[in-house]
Amino acid sequence: PPLPLPRRPLTAALPALAMMASAARRPVLPALALVGLVALIASNSVSFIAPQPQGLRGTDTPAAAALGAAAGLATAAPAHAFGMLYDEVIPYAGATSFAIMWGIVLGFVLLRLQEAFPE
Repeated sequence: PPLPLPRRPLTAALPALAMMASAARRPVLPALALVGLVALIASNSVSFIAPQPQGLRGTDTPAAAALGAAAGLATAAPAHAFGMLYDEVIPYAGATSFAIMWGIVLGFVLLRLQEAFPE
């Protein structure tokens, strides 16, 4: 015959029942008020970006875009100008390459350590 399961006294189950009841009785009104406030703010389209001035609308022509790109390219200095290549580009490229290679080495070391000490 199967063994009878031990019965827990009712007082042992009361804390768990009280926690479940308090979780079920959480007020819904503050959450709904917050959702409503967010929806109200979103519906008024309040944003941190200022609207474009009315005088500049209608100038989005391909010629204006081409002139803007040409002005940006004409004023940009190449990477080798002003020592930027040796002062910034090469050191950052070297540091990035070293960090990637060191990460690969450490990955293999950790892999070997996992193999050496199986669980």
